Amino acid sequence: MDIFKYVDEVVDYYETVQYRYKNIAHDLKHMLEDVIVKNSEYTLNISYRVKELDSVREKLIRNSYYRMHTSKEEVVANIQDIIGIRIECKFNEDEQYVYKLMLQMFSKTDDQIFFYNSKFPKMRFKLNEKQPVKQKNGFDIYKIDARYEDNKGQEDEIRVNFEIQIKSMINMFWGEIEHRIIYKNPSYFMVEQQVIENLVSIKENLNLVDHQLHDLYKRYKRDNSSKLHYRKETIENIVSKLVHDTIARKMKNDLGFVVQFKESCDSIIDYLFIVNNAAQMEDYGRILTDIFYITSNMTGEEMDFRESLELEHGFNTGDQFIDTVGITIQKLMNVDFNWHLYCMILFELERGSNIDDLETFIRYYKGRLTANAELYRLEEVFPAETAQKIKTDLINEMGYVFRRHADIALLYSGGIKELTRALKKTVENIIKDKPDWNKEKSIYLLYLNNSVSVEEIN
Repeated sequence: MDIFKYVDEVVDYYETVQYRYKNIAHDLKHMLEDVIVKNSEYTLNISYRVKELDSVREKLIRNSYYRMHTSKEEVVANIQDIIGIRIECKFNEDEQYVYKLMLQMFSKTDDQIFFYNSKFPKMRFKLNEKQPVKQKNGFDIYKIDARYEDNKGQEDEIRVNFEIQIKSMINMFWGEIEHRIIYKNPSYFMVEQQVIENLVSIKENLNLVDHQLHDLYKRYKRDNSSKLHYRKETIENIVSKLVHDTIARKMKNDLGFVVQFKESCDSIIDYLFIVNNAAQMEDYGRILTDIFYITSNMTGEEMDFRESLELEHGFNTGDQFIDTVGITIQKLMNVDFNWHLYCMILFELERGSNIDDLETFIRYYKGRLTANAELYRLEEVFPAETAQKIKTDLINEMGYVFRRHADIALLYSGGIKELTRALKKTVENIIKDKPDWNKEKSIYLLYLNNSVSVEEIN
């Protein structure tokens, strides 16, 4: 049919110019970051997408663009959302704030239709329409038609339509669910009323979660430093429970049962807050919302608790403690379910490669053990070189202690306290005895081993 031949010609043309749209989208992102993100009192993120070839082909056929324009260049130029920009914010209430910020920052106009900022006149937004707009599903969305113009009025003028959306984390997550179930389902079926009702119920529950998290965030953000430790602990408990309940539901669906892993969640969440430098309540709010975003995405994914975990390569960092502990965990994570689950949660919540995630965690773990005031007293008694040698030997021995016990409880707060207690006790004896370290170190390393009691932890 001629229609498909013409559509193919348009798509072939689009393929040759797609890179231009990607470059423009990249420029739009940076301009919006300069105008909106820098002037926002809230944390925002800008993301973009440029339509793929298949998506353009589908849109041309579905909307009959080929009937509206005389040339393939006109067809492509008039696809309204060939570039999609999204301003991502934390909470539903922030969407209105971002829209008002846009009204404030893009206030100049030549035609009362498109508005722009004098610093970046190439970006023009149709801000004279009522927002938010009502979608077919009955829910509101901030969706603004916009235009990119370069060399305006010249022969080589470039004019590209694009669409900008303002979305909270909840609405991004909800949009993905609805898009996959309703719009991207290739099967022909009548959407049952029960499906619609379930989707509406999910959206309402997500809005409730958003409201509760927003209240928490505002409360902890504005609180002063009094009882700060208690408040931080409360937030960590909330986040740990959120992760635990999400994983537990997945485990129940996949395995048919749920094992006890609360302490594993507490340990990992404690690590995430420390490694992300959470010092102020603002930092806690940021990490809380980041983890909530990860668990929200996790909710819509399947998790296979039977699948083996793999590291991209083995441990060979040159740090004896890290390599000993790393190799130990690598051997345990697919033969012991508690270790398997711990690593699985860690890899889900971290965003790097598995080997990088695990190595970063072990470096943190080593830091917790070496943050022992007694170790620094060695320098008061021994020459600097000897003191450093004693520290290194003791820490390396701690790696062997870890390997010998290989108990998941060693990663928990109680396990870290037990190991640091044994280390402190050993160092106290070394300081008291002032031994010839090269000749007598085996005595104290054996003492360190015998001082650790895993039974005290469990």
